[in-house]
Amino acid sequence: MNPGGNSTIPPAADRLFDTVGCRHLFTSRPWYDAFIAAGLAADAEPLFLMLGNESGAPRAVVPCQRTHRGVSSLTSFYSCDFRPLIADGEDPALAARDLGRHLADRLSGDAVFGFDSLDSTLPILAPLLAGLARPGRALLRYDHFGRWWEDLGRRTFAEYLAGRDGALREVIRRKGARLERDGATFTMVGAASGPAEIEAGIAGYETVYAQSWKETEPFPAFQPTLMRRLAEAGWLRLAICRLAGQPVAAQLWVVVGGTATVLKLAHDKAFDRASPGTVLTAFAIRTLMENDGIAALDFGRGDDPYKRGWATNRTAHIGVLSVSIARRPALIARHFLGAAARKIRGGETP
Repeated sequence: MNPGGNSTIPPAADRLFDTVGCRHLFTSRPWYDAFIAAGLAADAEPLFLMLGNESGAPRAVVPCQRTHRGVSSLTSFYSCDFRPLIADGEDPALAARDLGRHLADRLSGDAVFGFDSLDSTLPILAPLLAGLARPGRALLRYDHFGRWWEDLGRRTFAEYLAGRDGALREVIRRKGARLERDGATFTMVGAASGPAEIEAGIAGYETVYAQSWKETEPFPAFQPTLMRRLAEAGWLRLAICRLAGQPVAAQLWVVVGGTATVLKLAHDKAFDRASPGTVLTAFAIRTLMENDGIAALDFGRGDDPYKRGWATNRTAHIGVLSVSIARRPALIARHFLGAAARKIRGGETP
């Protein structure tokens, strides 16, 4: 196990990020490079913890961070998923269990450490948690967020749209026709776009965001930094709707491994009645299906009501805390009391 931390991805982990990390957005080098450069809290220090084999080559790596609160996953409210990177050729369950044991040993002196944004259906989750379990510590699971997605299979865009609610289809048809009559344009900045077009797209996104209902970003440099990293990897898909040359809606999509993930969407609140965001979503999905041949849509973190109109599947993501029973008994008590209260409110017997 790596005894310390690194401010960037450690060279020993390069191969894992180049071979395994590139298959998912939230395990990739562009994601972590941008996160470390512009998305970390002021007191956070990146900490890449590695499990090695007998020759010292990494079997797995877990991107973490240390703050004044202790060690946790290298995640934030921007993260839609978190998982360890396990080397090809390893038995995933065995490597996950061994990784959990090494993490428990490495962090045994911490009163609390934890990981969030974990996909509850991830096959390696159970062995990882089994490895983390230790006498004298409580392993506390909690609900974190839902993630909505759609398996597109071999459907065309027309077939996908036919499966949406009739009210949503009517909004797309009626508002789309109105926007077209008003001279609206819809563009997608993507893999074939040059640097000038990418920078213009980023500027358009920031213009829309500033005029939207969204709160000011706590890390204002993160999204532009991420977009540039994604553009370098060929993964950026930035959809923009303009009226009279002025951007009025923008969406940040990412295409990796056949999945299109929307990370951010916004529209100018002055154009609420025109529904440019809804029409832009339809344009983006159609473009991604027809140009990129995507197999799945991912609407990212959270249970925002609009997502149910575009996707039918929900995956629960969880968090896990490893807590010293002797040093943090009050935290453990609050956890179980809260769980019991939630069961009572839900009509269950605790």
